Amino acid sequence: MRRLVTRAGRECDLSPDEFAVLEALLRASPGALSAEELLAQVWDENADPFTKTVQVTIGRLRRRLGPPEVVETIRGIGYRIAR
Repeated sequence: MRRLVTRAGRECDLSPDEFAVLEALLRASPGALSAEELLAQVWDENADPFTKTVQVTIGRLRRRLGPPEVVETIRGIGYRIAR
């Protein structure tokens, strides 16, 4: 199955992890998900909870989607789709 993300009429080439993070955030919208929740939903249960995997993936996702930012950081809570 092909999964396609477009923004402002252009196709965004996302990795499977980036797509899964975006999908999880869209499903949770307008709520937010913590890094731990994203780690549990996107990666397996053996993922190291002290890793920067979520933060790195969010950063790559933001760059690939371009401005204005789609993913917003909520200090002390996590991430959500920007309003």
